[in-house]
Amino acid sequence: MKFKQERIKNLITHEIMKAITSGEVKDPRIPMILTITEITLSKDLHYCHLYFSMRGNDADKAKAVKGLNNAAGFFQKILGERLQFRFTPKIEFRYDQKEEEAQKVYDLLKKLEQERQETENL
Repeated sequence: MKFKQERIKNLITHEIMKAITSGEVKDPRIPMILTITEITLSKDLHYCHLYFSMRGNDADKAKAVKGLNNAAGFFQKILGERLQFRFTPKIEFRYDQKEEEAQKVYDLLKKLEQERQETENL
């Protein structure tokens, strides 16, 4: 079952990214350049949460989340036509903040390292 879920996740990622980058989605809130970082599927394969990251300010990210979730039905239609699953999962997009949090931790550690070196040099 684990292998099947991983294969389905890869297929979903591929088809959604193909639809976004090829311009099939006409919503201006959806950026052409974004990365799907993680997908979670329910055990019965009826629900799918897609986490994505992108560059931009908080307003752009909020617009992208709204645009992607408004186009979720379109993505479900594409998946149903192209992949021909028995059940097409209900899709929900969420912004992935892990990258930003990791950068904050990295910056904090770098700052602490600089402070430690300054105190050692005194």
